[in-house]
Amino acid sequence: MTRDKGESTLLLVFAKAPEPGQVKTRLAASLGENAALAAHQALLDRTLCLAAAFPGPAVLMLNRAEAATERRARELGLDIDYQQGADLGERMERAMAWGLARADRVLLVGSDCPAMSPDYLREAADTLGQAPVVLGPSEDGGFVLLGGSDAALWRQPLFRHVAMSTDHTLADTLAALSAHCQPRLLPMLWDVDYPKDLERARLLGLLS
Repeated sequence: MTRDKGESTLLLVFAKAPEPGQVKTRLAASLGENAALAAHQALLDRTLCLAAAFPGPAVLMLNRAEAATERRARELGLDIDYQQGADLGERMERAMAWGLARADRVLLVGSDCPAMSPDYLREAADTLGQAPVVLGPSEDGGFVLLGGSDAALWRQPLFRHVAMSTDHTLADTLAALSAHCQPRLLPMLWDVDYPKDLERARLLGLLS
């Protein structure tokens, strides 16, 4: 990426490369690996389109190289990079540090929140003008968005004691950050983990 620091807020999309049995495993337990893979791909494509409409630079950060997904992202105008770290917490820390070396504000989102919207991203970016960290809570106790504007904050292992993908991930994250700052919370959204979530997205017209 060649954009100058401070030009705009940077959006990072964290995603797994599509692979049967490795994505949406909770969906796969009920619907099968192929249906789970199709849901993952639909959610990811929706998120890539959202990122393509973002007014600043956007980067797809995959867990590994995957030609078809990278080609689609590039067609939409996104840059590509790869997640680095031993676990999800460390990968997010490194991504935030990487992004804040390139922009004044960074928003990091996953690929499984179909309710994410341009207005939500705009609110997150605006909130970073008032607080160094913003979080978008999810109904399952986690978060669908992480935003930051303080590069120094992400040069330490903030998520070392945060259990990811649990019903107390958000609470653990707030506790970990409390010694350093007071994060702001956005309105609560939801992500797709189970068949009922997939049906909800379809009923709302967010997925076909």
